[in-house]
Amino acid sequence: MKYFILFSCILFLIYSAGFYKHKQNNISFMDRDFTTAIKGIAIISVIWAHASHTLGINGVQFLAGIGVSLFLICSGYGLEMSYKKNGLCDFWKKRFLNVAVPFWVVELIGLIIVNKFTLKKYLLDFFFIKSSTAYGWYMQYIVICYLLFFLVKKIFGKSSSKNQLAIMFILFGLWFVLDSVFFANPSMPSLRARQMFAFPMGMFIAQQRVKIEEKANGFLPIALFAVTGLLFTSITQIGFVRELPYILTNVLSLLTVVPLALAVLLVGLKFPILFRNHSVIWLGLISYELYLVHAFTLKLVKPSIISVVLFIGLTFILAYLLHLIIGLKNKALKVYFF
Repeated sequence: MKYFILFSCILFLIYSAGFYKHKQNNISFMDRDFTTAIKGIAIISVIWAHASHTLGINGVQFLAGIGVSLFLICSGYGLEMSYKKNGLCDFWKKRFLNVAVPFWVVELIGLIIVNKFTLKKYLLDFFFIKSSTAYGWYMQYIVICYLLFFLVKKIFGKSSSKNQLAIMFILFGLWFVLDSVFFANPSMPSLRARQMFAFPMGMFIAQQRVKIEEKANGFLPIALFAVTGLLFTSITQIGFVRELPYILTNVLSLLTVVPLALAVLLVGLKFPILFRNHSVIWLGLISYELYLVHAFTLKLVKPSIISVVLFIGLTFILAYLLHLIIGLKNKALKVYFF
């Protein structure tokens, strides 16, 4: 417990330091700084939950689910906003340079370092078929999100944005059923299913941003989403509920992490100063690299002060270096291939 407290205190100090001599620039709901800060908060919640679990602390793992929901909401929001400006121009090029290349590099180096590299394992990872780490399922998930988004925009691009959004929710609903019936992991059947409407919810926010900013800027919407998320999180932990068929428990899980993620967004809308923070914005800029790196550096986490400090320091440093290196490599790839 004391190492968990130490770990939590270090993360809190990093967050608090972000307010030091901070320029009071304006930050608007779902603008670039706002969404970057969301990603920073999301990755901190993911790393905190995963490391705490490694330290033997139970009951905080659902925070990682909230972080994933925030990432998916930001992804759906960002793609929808980009589509409004640029259509599908360079869609797959951006996904290749910003998502696939960093993933392939980290997985190759990470598997070699931890001595778990085999060609078969890496190829399955490379093509997003089967993850080689416990947290790599997100990569397969987000690639499917990209594919569904691209197909809907490509096929139904002349339809209204509301119709496109409706189609997205239908497709994600079908995916939810397929995942719950055929592909659920018995150890955690709701891992993917509970996130199903996070990505299209981000698209919805992009379409209704102004209305949300005007009508949801209050304590009641925050409380409503927070209570809903916490209530259903508790319900899904009840013994007889967990024994229900996966499709039923997963329906309940839809009202767990996504409402809590929406509550976080509305907290930022009501109290933007919480997101006007150097630390979370910086972490948001390297959030994807942190996600990739921490899957391997988690092995450093042990019940000791040195290991906790080493994990935090090494994870942040490697992620930042990766961010710089990938940026340079992307410029070279653009020159040679695009």
